Amino acid sequence: MIPYRLMLAGFLTAGATFAATLYGPTPYLRASDSPFAGGVFSYFHLEDFEDGALNTPGLSANAGIVLAPGVNTDSVDEDDGAVDGFGQNGHSWFSNASTTSFTFTFNAAVLGNLPTHAGLVWTDVGATLNGIFGLGLVSFEAFDENGASLGGYGPGFHGDGSVAGGASEDRFFGFYNASGISRITISVDSADWEVDNIQYGFADPVPEPSTIALASLSLLALAARRFITK
Repeated sequence: MIPYRLMLAGFLTAGATFAATLYGPTPYLRASDSPFAGGVFSYFHLEDFEDGALNTPGLSANAGIVLAPGVNTDSVDEDDGAVDGFGQNGHSWFSNASTTSFTFTFNAAVLGNLPTHAGLVWTDVGATLNGIFGLGLVSFEAFDENGASLGGYGPGFHGDGSVAGGASEDRFFGFYNASGISRITISVDSADWEVDNIQYGFADPVPEPSTIALASLSLLALAARRFITK
């Protein structure tokens, strides 16, 4: 049996995240580096483009194309089967000199529920508007179920000064929002850049603070009753 004090502690910590939460930018070489890894989800999808298409359920993009393996490709490191410091042998989502911003939109009708967790990995930038090759200003933003901004990150400088597929620059950006995320947007001061590992999932929201307080009081009363009747 779990001791009452441990059960109570579990109820108090289970709802540590109630507001929208920004994750990242954090280094990312493989799917297990995601802050969402190991979570309990009703559904969870990871789009790594390794089949040459954007085709995970309920996901669409405003622009971009799949970039196949090559010397100018910067996929997530492990997507080609090995963590070797390079992403040239995988696939990524490329701006194709057509956009400085990607918006990935989630379809609640297809998914059943909007995702509570959503994120992606920024992997590379080449020619930039600031004139610095391989180092760009990156911004990230998420939007709630009504299309209102949840906030975001940036702009901040990211890059390694190269387009040789190096993985040390790759960064994860993500958001959690209990009531749902309708879309995420990432922008760079460039039309020569890539992202990868779009990921999104739905987890039942944690209890509201009032619910946790009520459960905690019930457990305390039960513990007191057990103590008194011994």
